[in-house]
Amino acid sequence: MTNAELLSIGAELLLGETVDTNAAFLGRETAAIGLPLRHARMLPDDRGVIRDAFNDARARSTVILATGGLGPTHDDLSREGLADALGEALRPDPGLMATIEERFATLGPMPAANRRQAMLIPSAQALPNPIGSAPGWWVETDGVVMALMPGVPSEMRRMWTDEVRPRLEARFALPPLAMRTVKAFGMGESGMAELLGRLITKPPAGVEAGIYARDDGVHVRFSTHDHPSALDSLVAEALATLGEAVYGTDDDDLATVALSRLGAMGISELSSWEADTEGALLAILAAAAVQEGSARYIGGVLDMGTPSGPPVGDAVLQLSLLPQDAHGRSRVRLALSGAVAMPMTELRIHGTGPQRLRRAAFAALDAVRKFSSSGR
Repeated sequence: MTNAELLSIGAELLLGETVDTNAAFLGRETAAIGLPLRHARMLPDDRGVIRDAFNDARARSTVILATGGLGPTHDDLSREGLADALGEALRPDPGLMATIEERFATLGPMPAANRRQAMLIPSAQALPNPIGSAPGWWVETDGVVMALMPGVPSEMRRMWTDEVRPRLEARFALPPLAMRTVKAFGMGESGMAELLGRLITKPPAGVEAGIYARDDGVHVRFSTHDHPSALDSLVAEALATLGEAVYGTDDDDLATVALSRLGAMGISELSSWEADTEGALLAILAAAAVQEGSARYIGGVLDMGTPSGPPVGDAVLQLSLLPQDAHGRSRVRLALSGAVAMPMTELRIHGTGPQRLRRAAFAALDAVRKFSSSGR
């Protein structure tokens, strides 16, 4: 079995100064090509720790991806750590040096520190970096493939797309991962798991099932490498079991669904007014996909304590978020006025910080979805 592992290298990740968006990207990408990550670690800028991490990974994984630590400074130690793990010596590569010098020819004098980026070990091939100075490495030894990529997200994604992913797909016979998702709002993970029962606890052989809480509700995901035809029946059963709580599947999003339902009721333009949400509703609606026949979001107003009216439209969605109680619950008041009217409704949500604001906005959109689907 082909196992993949990710090493995210950099003290800034462990200190919380930088969010590791590379890990999320590579998790999605490796799953999509049939090579899901089985292990992931964050490492400091420590040569010995990096060496030991590569040795540990080589003992259990067929593919090792590493991001970060390829810069020119003294604390960029991914090259040295892997060289130590393999017992190979770093040497300057003339071709790589020429490439780096050529890049700096248009930028100004090349700092001496950048010469470190032209170092290779005998088993490594350099991976070009067309938008940065840090080349990557591709190493194959003892049946294990290792790819070192820059930590800068734009550079890493370009190198993954142009170099690493095509090489992995050519190197391994990877079955694609088929995936289906059912999305619901208004119930918790445990409640959904109890309703779905064996669909989650005992899915068909070769199918993995999982439940994930998100700001926009709870998602149940079915995935398989070997039996994609089994997913449709699982989704159909989940839809029938969860009923009205479901707002969509796969790429559906709650805002787009709500706007589509309003469009079906004859609303062509929707605006919003919100208080104490820091614009969460406006941001979510503004990012919604525009579909034919759906209501068009024309903007909103944040209540900043001064009289103001929302943009003109056929309907106005009004949202107020009230303070949390002692149990961490918040009340959400919402109403829909205009050509279609929904009376003032009060809901309760959990959450803190930005999550609380977004959940309030999604609760309002789900209420609109349910109201419009009721035909009133």
